[in-house]
Amino acid sequence: MATKYWVGGDGNWSSLTNWRTTSGGAVVTTAPGSADAAVLDANSSTSVVTVDSNITIQTLTCTGFTGTLAFGTNTISLNSTSVVFAGATTMTVTGTPLIILTYSSTASRTISPTAVTEANSISFRITAGTGGLGLTAGAYRDLDFTDGTNPTGYAGALGGGSITVYGNFKASTGMTQTAVSNIITFGATSGTKTITTASVTFDRPFTFSGVGGTWQLQDALTIGSTRNLTLTNGTLDLNNYTATAGIFGGSAATTRTLAFGTGKLVLTGNNGSICVTSTATNLTITGSKRVELAYSGSTGTRTINGATNATLIEGTNLLNYFFTAGSDTVTFTATRGYGTIDFANGGTSTFTGTWTNATAQVNVYESLILNSAMVVSSGASNVEMKATSGTKTITSAGKTMDFPLTINGLGGTFSCSDALTLGSTRALTMTDGTLQLKAGVTSTVGSFVTTGTNQKFLQSTTPGTQATISQASGVVSTNNLTIKDSNATGGATFKALIDNSNVNAGNNTGWLFLNDNFFLMFT
Repeated sequence: MATKYWVGGDGNWSSLTNWRTTSGGAVVTTAPGSADAAVLDANSSTSVVTVDSNITIQTLTCTGFTGTLAFGTNTISLNSTSVVFAGATTMTVTGTPLIILTYSSTASRTISPTAVTEANSISFRITAGTGGLGLTAGAYRDLDFTDGTNPTGYAGALGGGSITVYGNFKASTGMTQTAVSNIITFGATSGTKTITTASVTFDRPFTFSGVGGTWQLQDALTIGSTRNLTLTNGTLDLNNYTATAGIFGGSAATTRTLAFGTGKLVLTGNNGSICVTSTATNLTITGSKRVELAYSGSTGTRTINGATNATLIEGTNLLNYFFTAGSDTVTFTATRGYGTIDFANGGTSTFTGTWTNATAQVNVYESLILNSAMVVSSGASNVEMKATSGTKTITSAGKTMDFPLTINGLGGTFSCSDALTLGSTRALTMTDGTLQLKAGVTSTVGSFVTTGTNQKFLQSTTPGTQATISQASGVVSTNNLTIKDSNATGGATFKALIDNSNVNAGNNTGWLFLNDNFFLMFT
């Protein structure tokens, strides 16, 4: 294999006058061919080297090159091993730069582009080979591991350092990913880039961070169970597919969008903060907003960090959480906002772990659903239902929620799908909104309290069927409370009872009239 060097001066790759046998040397040679290595270095000066046809060589080295490699629409193919391409931060590329790696044996290869800009990044296609492939730290445009037509192509193990991909990412069905902690950062700043994984699990962190960039999944994305999937800038479009990772992080103040469609995030991590959207400023979430917590073991505590009260926007940047498995401990960071919290997952959940009461208030803006096999720990911290529109569900599943529960969603309706049971010392407080108690059953609370000046409504879930609420002790508060059938107006008959001999009704023995049409009855 001969090594050939470009000397100063603009020209075509096929030039008979610009190639030398040594760097900056005087002996003229022909353009490098399929058996040769090509070098553009400091002695190549600021030349514009124009790739005037599709070229095949062994390797290409651009270390120290300060000129321009002008691809036009042509390609460079590299058919060798070891470091097949070495780039330079000082060089410029133009056209649609594409380098193709065609070596098909078991020998290992390395691409070393260095940390170049988005504009000067080069696309790489790896069409064959079963040996290891190292991608050293630096920037890449498109990364395509297929033969360009089929989903097959490169069939070795991908390793490498932390890299930035500015274009599309396309895996082949035969490749694997060596487990590494180095991050792939997707950094496009414009347009829509596609990510195709071909069912390969990429056991490394993925970060999406390009102001103005959009990345769209073309199939399911799976990274390792201990790896982070992070959205820092731009738009990640799941495109109705499933993205599986150990941990999701989306806490920042930058503009970013997480578009689910009908897709979902599946998080398999444990014993730490598993889903973090604490700073939800400028975060928009669309589609299903479905996050499944799928760890199936018993180790540690899974923590969900929802949006802080200062940065949450109802209906815009809150996620819905579904626990599908696990016998560990779960906690929600307090004084934060959450969409749905669902431990039942439509009746398919095998979660038997413990939900611990937080150290301060947890705000739920959608539904709260427990399952009968879980453990609900006691605590003095409040869970507050905050939805301001629509009908949300509260399902106890036979569990005693031994913590205070507050209904505080002006314009929201909160419908109990079964008997609501709080601890004997815990208050059910109504501040805003409508609470529908399950018809035909008795809900039990420590005390029933109403606060605030807004009108509140207490209903039965079935019009014309009595719902009963029993409190352990204390004084019934009826501040701006209306009790009525769930679809009644005007002169509705009373369909809710507050039942306890300990109720202190003052001078009201038997009936406490609220207005001309509604009343409470104590028995």
